[in-house]
Amino acid sequence: MVTDSRIARATGNGKPAADESAQVPLVSIVTASFNALTGLRRTVESVAAQSMRDFEHIVVDGGSADGTRDYLESMGRSVRWISEPDNGIADALNKGIEMARGSYVIVLQADDEFLNRDSLNEVAPSLDGKSDIVACDILFGEGPGARRLHSSFPALRLTFKAIYHQGVFTSRALFTRIGGFDPSFRIAMDYEFLLRASRSGCRISKCDVVLSRMADGGISSRSDWQSLLRRFSEERRVQLAHCPGPAMRAVYAMYWPAYLAYRRIRSVSSPSRLAS
Repeated sequence: MVTDSRIARATGNGKPAADESAQVPLVSIVTASFNALTGLRRTVESVAAQSMRDFEHIVVDGGSADGTRDYLESMGRSVRWISEPDNGIADALNKGIEMARGSYVIVLQADDEFLNRDSLNEVAPSLDGKSDIVACDILFGEGPGARRLHSSFPALRLTFKAIYHQGVFTSRALFTRIGGFDPSFRIAMDYEFLLRASRSGCRISKCDVVLSRMADGGISSRSDWQSLLRRFSEERRVQLAHCPGPAMRAVYAMYWPAYLAYRRIRSVSSPSRLAS
């Protein structure tokens, strides 16, 4: 659990804001970071530039040794934060979710950023409480080579692959209902949560907005074959853990050999497009 002293540190000056309990922001933006100060600055600046102000930004740092703590202390009350060792990304995100007060939560990791200053304004009308999860599209990479990654038909898509957390708003009530991220997953913790949510019967909707830009240097973006195999192994474990019955298990048994063969061929012919 997040202790009172930890929440106090999160205001940036060691004391909780006097009116903190009265504030119920629409969106809580949660960022996990570890020795990623350059990318964290980029994310914090992107969040701070938003024209919509009905949000809070929570940074969970894993006890970095690169000046991150000093940077966070310099932010005053604009960022709520903690800096302490954790048990990986899922553990860090769970700490952030416990601190969150918003109606919806979105995860932007260090080096991810909103596409423009009006990104939150563009999606805000869809955050009306009618859906447990609202999925938007994102851009992957930068410059002319950046690609739009779609989250169309999100509930169906989750049967075989993740939708992108940089474009996913999750109702805070859903975390209360089904729990947070599973720390046993080191890469696919977001997929596990979303598939578990989908299997639980939650309401998922699509918002046709390109919300954010995903950096191409994260753990889930590594494109060497061994990193891909580790990611695919976790994704397969997610699917089997939440498989609705023997018929779907048979589908997965046919899907994975074919998919791995396809991705191996793709890794040779187009290595720059491996991550998605």
